[in-house]
This record gives sequence, C-alpha cells and structure tokens, in this order.
Amino acid sequence: MNNANQEQEIFANLKCNTKIQLSQYVGSHLADRLVKPWDDVSGKSGEFAFGGGKWQCRIQADEIAKNQNAIDLVVHFELIEGAVKQVNAGITFSFDDWSTDNYVLMPAAVYNGNRFDSRRMEYPPLHTDVADIGVDAPTIVSDIPRLNSHDGKSEIQLLARDLATPAIGFHAPKTGKGFWCLNDEHTEHGPIGMFIKESDDRKRGEITILSPGVREDVQYTMCNTQLPSQDRGADLQAGDEIVLRMRLFCFECPEIQSLYDYFVGIRKDLTEDVVPKQELPFSEAWKLLEEKHNRDNWVEEKGYYPDSLSILGSNGLRLWRPGWCGGLMVTAPLLSDGDETSRQRVLRNLDFAFQHGQSDCGFFRNSTGESRDYYGDSMRPKRFPHANNWHLTRKSADVFYFIFKHFALLDSEDVAMQPKAAWLEGTRKCADAFVRLWKQAGQFGQRVDIETGKLIVGGSASASLAIAGLALASQYFDCDEYLEVATASGDYYYENFVKKGITTGGPGDAMQCPDSESAFGLLESFVVLYEVTGDEGWVKKACDMAHQCATWVTSYDFEFPPESTFGRLGMSAIGTVWANTQNKHSAPGICTLSGSSLLKLYRATNNSFYLELIREIAHSLPQYVSREDRSICDMPSGWINERVNLGDWEGKKGIGEVFYGACWPEVSAMLTYTELPGVYIQPDTATVCAFDNIDAKIVENTEDKFIIELGNPTKFEASVKVFVENSTDTKNIFGYDYMSNCSTVVLAPVSSHTLEFMKTKGK
Repeated sequence: MNNANQEQEIFANLKCNTKIQLSQYVGSHLADRLVKPWDDVSGKSGEFAFGGGKWQCRIQADEIAKNQNAIDLVVHFELIEGAVKQVNAGITFSFDDWSTDNYVLMPAAVYNGNRFDSRRMEYPPLHTDVADIGVDAPTIVSDIPRLNSHDGKSEIQLLARDLATPAIGFHAPKTGKGFWCLNDEHTEHGPIGMFIKESDDRKRGEITILSPGVREDVQYTMCNTQLPSQDRGADLQAGDEIVLRMRLFCFECPEIQSLYDYFVGIRKDLTEDVVPKQELPFSEAWKLLEEKHNRDNWVEEKGYYPDSLSILGSNGLRLWRPGWCGGLMVTAPLLSDGDETSRQRVLRNLDFAFQHGQSDCGFFRNSTGESRDYYGDSMRPKRFPHANNWHLTRKSADVFYFIFKHFALLDSEDVAMQPKAAWLEGTRKCADAFVRLWKQAGQFGQRVDIETGKLIVGGSASASLAIAGLALASQYFDCDEYLEVATASGDYYYENFVKKGITTGGPGDAMQCPDSESAFGLLESFVVLYEVTGDEGWVKKACDMAHQCATWVTSYDFEFPPESTFGRLGMSAIGTVWANTQNKHSAPGICTLSGSSLLKLYRATNNSFYLELIREIAHSLPQYVSREDRSICDMPSGWINERVNLGDWEGKKGIGEVFYGACWPEVSAMLTYTELPGVYIQPDTATVCAFDNIDAKIVENTEDKFIIELGNPTKFEASVKVFVENSTDTKNIFGYDYMSNCSTVVLAPVSSHTLEFMKTKGK
C-alpha cells in the first residue's frame, strides 16, 4: 500500500531531497550523467533519453505495517528503446542540513565517517611521525576509505559486499534524528555501490545507492585508496531493467548509541531466513584442531606452542607471541578439554611464558626461549627500527586475562596441578604493570616500551581485556586496588570509546583503524565486571557494547563466485566477523575469543538477540576447518585460514579465496568448543538454541513436559555438550567454570536423540 504522507514525513524530518541518476562510463571514468529530482519524474514515474537509449523510471514507496518510521522503496530503471553500454542507475538522498558532527556508520567499514588523520604507507603500517607518537596523540589511521577531516574532497565509495550488513546510517546530533538505509548486496547486473559524499562546505551530504557499483577512477586495496578502479557499468538491451530495493528508516536518535540500538532490530529486515549449514560437529572439529596443534605447533625442545602464523615462517623463527593471535590463549582450551599430552604441554608452556616471555616491567614479550631474544612488535624491524622495543598492550592484556582461566581450571584439580609460585608471582607482576601504567597515564594505551612499561602511543582501546584481568586479579589475590583500577578503567573506556561509537587499536597491524577486536574485548570486560561486582550498571554497558559488536558480524549469506574455493565448497559467510576497517575481509570467529560473553549477557537480560548473535558466530566456525576429506586450499587437516573475502580488496580473483596458511581462528574455534555448550536449553521457557552443527527442535511442550529432539545430519559422530537450566537459574552468575555443569549426548552420524524434561510447578 502506498503511503505518500509517511514517505514525505520521513524525508521532511531529515530535510532530505531525492534524485535519481543514470551514469555512463569510459572504463571507470564518468563520461556522462543524467540527474532527475524525484519531483521531476512525475511523482512516481517518467520517461527520458540517456546514453543513446530511451528509459522509463518507476518508483514504488510502500509503508511498513510494523514500523511507522520506515518505508520500502523499489526503483525500476527500464531501457525501453535502444542499446546502451557501460551504464549504471542509482538513487541519491541529499541532506541539506548536513554537518561534520553527524556520525556516519557503514557496518564493518566506516565508523564516524572514518574521519581521522591518515598516513599512507605500505602494509603493515606503524606510527612513525613524531607528532603521531605520545600519550595524547590523536587517533591515526592508515589510508582507508574515509570522509575528509580537512578541506578538499570528502567522499567514500564502497560496494555493499565491503560491509558486514549492506546498510548506511547516521546520527544527527543537531536534530536528534537517525537514518538507516538497508539494501540488497547485488542486482542481476552486479554488486550494489554505496557512496556518501559531502559538499565542499560540508553543509550538504549525499548518500547514493546504485547498480552496478562503479567506484569512479579509484578503489581500495590494502592501505591504499588510490588503486585504479576495475569497475565497469552494465551493457543493456531494450527490455533490460536495473532494479534497486531498499528500506529507509528515520527515527528519534538522541545519541550515537541509539543508532546502534536501532540497527540490531533491523539488520536482517531484507534478509531471507538462512538454513544453518551443518558441516562439522564441534567435537570433531576439536579433535582435528587439538591434533594439529600437537603436530604442527609444538616446539618440544623449548616447551611452547608458537602461534599458527609463525609455523611457516621463512626466517626459521617459530615464535611464541603473547595474546592477540593466541599465545597463552590456546593453552586454556587445551588444558580444559585436551588429552594428557596436551595438558602436560600446557604446563610446560606456562613455565616458558613466565620464564622466557615476561619482561622485567611485567608485560609479556615475544620469545623463542633464547636469552634476551625479544622480537619487537614493529613486524618490520628494518623499516621501523624506532619501534623495535615497542609492545602492543593488547597482547599482555590478553595473556593477563587468560591466565586466570588457567588458574580456575588448575585450582579445581589435585594438589599436583596447582598453580606454581612463579606463575602467581608473574601474574601479580603483570597486574602491577597495568596498575602502574594506569596511574602514570590514565589509560592503557596501544604501545609501551617493553623494558620500562612506559606508554609510547596512547589513545586506543587496545588493552581492553586488561579491565577483565584486573577484575579477576582482585578476586584471586584479594586486592582492592586491582578492582578500583578495573572499575575506573572500565568507566574510562566506556566514556571515551563506547559512547563515541569508536573502538580502536586491537590489531597490531592496522594502526588505530576502528576494529572489532577491541570492541569484543570491552564486551568481555564489562561482563566480567558484572560477574565480579554484581553491579547491573555493567550489564547496560555490556549491552551497548554488544550492539556495536553486532555491526562487525556478517548478517547475510553472501553468494561466493561458483568457481571460487568457497563457492565450490558451498561456504556460508553469515556469522563471520570482520577484523577492522583496514583489512577488508571477515573471518571465522572473534579474534581471539569464544564470545561466551554474549551467552552470559543473554542470561542477564533475557534478550534473545544476544543468543542469536553468538549462535551465528559459533555455528559458522567449523565449516572453515580444513580436513582430509574436504581440504581448503590444500591446507593440512586442522588448519583454518583467517580470510573470508567477500570483497575485492585483494583483487577480483580474491573473492572466495584464501592463502595457504594457518591463523588465529583455530584458537577461536577451540575456545568455542570449550566455553560454549553445543545446545543451550531452558525447559520452563521452551528456549532451545543449538550452537553446534546439529539440529534441535521442540517435539512437545506442555504444562508438565518438555521434549526436544537433537539430530546429527553430518557424517561424523557428534559428542554434544548440553547445558540445561530454568529461567530462574539465570540469576546465578556463570563465572568461568559453568561448562562443568554440561551433560554430554553422543550422536552417531545421521542420527537423532530425544531429551525429555519434566516441568516443576512453581519453579
């Protein structure tokens, strides 16, 4: 049903004018363009000549029954006479009351317009200018698509496949309004382009949706926005159509967080329900990953697990790197669920980390076990000799937090498995290093001197997990000061990052580009603060952070080219997580966490969105494990690569392809098996959620009885961890060891099993 009043109200609220356009190109260079204001198209349709052909445009605007703040638009561009080459068609929303204060968001690609100072250098970029280095230095990003923070041209041209969700939105603080535009990822003529452009005086902003997307003249590749564009328009014959479909939202948006809160309710509005891909049970994936780490990742003579990135190192180094990609993180699941060989190796790795991997100041260093063999975080020591002593604070924060997961497991064992005095002393030394850094700088920064612990590069959320580490340290060592710093730093990072809609500095190879890794780290820390303090204010902060994290998670099932590796294997992209705005790919899992904080947040709020989000992330992981019977890029069994390329930042041939190499998602997959149940059940509310690659359906739900059926459609045996509780039990804090309360159901290949629960009245 058409609703002109609703449509007019939405555009009036945003002071928005609408135009349609047809463009013709020579290569990717604009040759000619026809722009027609919506009103000039006779309201809803019109005919006109362009590019040697005759066109008809028809626009349909429909109300959304369930949402008074939204309309659906479908725009048809039909070539009714002639033949044209190299054209595309689009619609532009022009906002005449624009401001650089507007917060622009494109999921996984653009945060606050990426309006930061930028430095252009080859990968991996690192701070080099003296003005960029310091405690109070501004946020500096590499050469990524961004709106200009200075004078001159200000424009971002991306394709919908460059985003976790094909959507663009903004928060306008002047009017308190918010805007979202959702659209498809492609049409039959190619990928959809999503562009935003500001006038020279920054008083007008334009959002354009067009197909096929032609990034004019230049496109993005790694750390470079000036690669010559390979995009081309469409060649059309009479009767061909370009059809654009989108849903527009205009709503009350008093703060930046409101834009994110609105997003989580609409992110799948244009997405059809996706049938989960049941490829490999968690338990089978675990077997392959544990075997792989003991086969490929173990250095027997020194007693440590090098990270997977270094096992093929051409320089011969099999480097132990703390945190980030898995050092002393992968050992937690191996200690929890590994066999005796794995568990004994974990103990040796703990010895190695505290003996060879900890600096005098308390932070953890890269090491091979040789004396004073620190390999700095510059990644390119000859290029960046000034940074050879730099240390990414995120790495020590990760180790610090995960040490307590080891301690929780060891404390539950017999006396022979208790934490050693040297480990306890080293852990307190790390806690004191973070406290000292906080007192000196009022933040944890991004880079410190590994010898002195003094801050070198500040201004990021890199060490977001240090907050959780300090909270747990306060409990373990009964130290009030640790909790005081944990809560103060939690408040600081919420005020200075979460409320501003920006989290940066997690990856060590992306300068301070907005990233998901520091975002999920903050989410974890807020949940831990809630568990430690019982203060429900941290639940609210965790919810805000979770909604921001959701923008980094692929929300639709991308169609990989059928000839690509992922196309041939039938891979599903939904649930993969984008790392940052520089490295334009998604990846299997969160770097480097299980995401169990989302399950804990569901229990604290009863908001099923958090259950849905972690299910997407966890369920997606096993399909990316290379196996003997299903090798990915000829990789050995148990290897997982980080690349899930939806876009062409590595060239058109890179879409749906990976390189030969193992990466950190292996750690995320192992943590997922250890920290998330295969199935979560609440009999009294009839809640059933299968994280594992199995089916779970309700067979019967009566006042007295609740019956579900678990099905294993795969060709592998599935040993499924099942967690059962009633809704009243969710008031109990999970902590770390809640998985010990799981039961196990073993399902033969292609089989099913029924679980029956009796409901107790009054409970």
